[in-house]
Amino acid sequence: MDKIERFKIFCLVAEKHSFAQVAKELDLPRSTITYAIQALEKEYEILLFNRTTRKVNLTNDGMQFFLEVKHLILQSETLDHFKLKNREHIGKIKIGLPLRIATQYLIPYLNEFYEKYPNVKISIYSHDHYSDLIEQRLDCVVRVGRVEDENLIVRPIANVDLYTLASPDYLNRLQQPLRLTHLQEHFLIGYQIKNLDTDFERLYFKNIQVNLPYKLCVEDTESYLHAALQGLGIIQIPAFDAVPFIAQNKLIRIFEDEPCLKIPVNFLFLERKYRPAYFQFFIEWLESLLKNKLSKMF
Repeated sequence: MDKIERFKIFCLVAEKHSFAQVAKELDLPRSTITYAIQALEKEYEILLFNRTTRKVNLTNDGMQFFLEVKHLILQSETLDHFKLKNREHIGKIKIGLPLRIATQYLIPYLNEFYEKYPNVKISIYSHDHYSDLIEQRLDCVVRVGRVEDENLIVRPIANVDLYTLASPDYLNRLQQPLRLTHLQEHFLIGYQIKNLDTDFERLYFKNIQVNLPYKLCVEDTESYLHAALQGLGIIQIPAFDAVPFIAQNKLIRIFEDEPCLKIPVNFLFLERKYRPAYFQFFIEWLESLLKNKLSKMF
């Protein structure tokens, strides 16, 4: 028996002036009613009732306790609508994820989720910078890249290749064949949220890193891609971003002989024991969707 149930028994005894009548009404042993009242008196160190063989009356402290408890019971019943909403699968999911995963993979398939849970609202926070679960009060985050916060729960989705790309226009301007060991005349497009404090950026591969100068630095993926499409330099992006542009011959993958750096894609959660059924389904559905789509990139 939880505390709210004991509170309700106490209020009934106060209103009926009888332990026996409350036991009969609730179809419980009288000893259970007695124990509930004694447990409250012991916990709060207060005498709640003056008891006689004929009648049970509230003490002065008991009357004040009764008024407070009635208010608490009313509040608890008001909060029960959350339980009802969860049972009826009415709720809201707030998820943070990279812009291009949101636009390419989540939004185009959301109707599949709504077929099962039509009354769930989804708020998408799609940014190039890392979403903050606590400050933005997010339920979960899909993050591409290494996770450094040890306080977050990490659920792996996939590992994706980091492709190195340049536009046909950029490659057509080369004076000599493109080799990883001869990059003196080449430029990267810089991509950092924070200001660069050096004149160089890096190409990342599985076994090596290569420094290259940059002439242009941007802080979002759309600008990064458009700069590459305009032939302003070399970029590196995850395979799931690169494949559509490669298929259209708008970007060409380079240095294919060099093993790619693999970067993780993970769900991130805060520590939380209970999650509604619709949220559990959403995570499993999105995980399956992303695994299926990302696996086709290899």
